[in-house]
Amino acid sequence: MSTETSTPDASASATRRQTAVMRRLAKIREHKDFAEAMQHVPPAEEDLDRAAARIRGGAASAGIGLAFLLLGALGTVPVGLGIALGVIGLAVGGHFLYHGWKLRKTTLVDPLVRVCALVADRRSETTPTWLGGRTLYFFALQLEDGTSGEYRYPGRGTQDDLLVKGQTGVAFLRGQTLLAWKNIRV
Repeated sequence: MSTETSTPDASASATRRQTAVMRRLAKIREHKDFAEAMQHVPPAEEDLDRAAARIRGGAASAGIGLAFLLLGALGTVPVGLGIALGVIGLAVGGHFLYHGWKLRKTTLVDPLVRVCALVADRRSETTPTWLGGRTLYFFALQLEDGTSGEYRYPGRGTQDDLLVKGQTGVAFLRGQTLLAWKNIRV
């Protein structure tokens, strides 16, 4: 004997809730602050900052390596030392440049999407470190096209007002990452 977990009443109730959410999200586009919210430029992404740091470090290391090679060739430092330090500097620099460019490329694979959304739920994970800790938030968002998903949002400390369940606004998404949020109350 099989038991049915979904009843017609439960299904109709879920459909009504979904329709109410969709109507609420449609009102965001009519709000006076919508155009301004869509023009917002989200802050630099954590992954792009990390990629830029790797690229800068790689370029500096490669430059130091090249300088040692030149100093060795000119005889300013012992030739063997200049070549050894130069090759090490170029190798380390090349490694960081390659991985920085690779991280940047993988981060930018997904386009930046601005979409009306409602916060359906949230959770967080805190990773302790020797300097304190790092909190990563996950927000379940219901999007205006009817889809929903969970998006990660790196904690930025006390300067950020965190989203709460039921909040509406414009979400700035790249892949599965929530980059920024502009509140629009409807």
